[in-house]
Amino acid sequence: MSEASLNGSGKVGFLGGTLISVLNGITFEGVVETVFYTILGTMVSFGVSWLLKYFLKNHSRNSQ
Repeated sequence: MSEASLNGSGKVGFLGGTLISVLNGITFEGVVETVFYTILGTMVSFGVSWLLKYFLKNHSRNSQ
């Protein structure tokens, strides 16, 4: 179906159906899991950045 063949109400119906099907797939458990993995990823990223900064700082002191 081409975009040219959809009129205004057809587009609204298409977008509404897509939105409802997406919202139907979102669960509370999925949101909690996403928040958990976001926090975990942030903590890991911060820890790796901190360790790299620490080791690079010490490495530059030792090589001078």
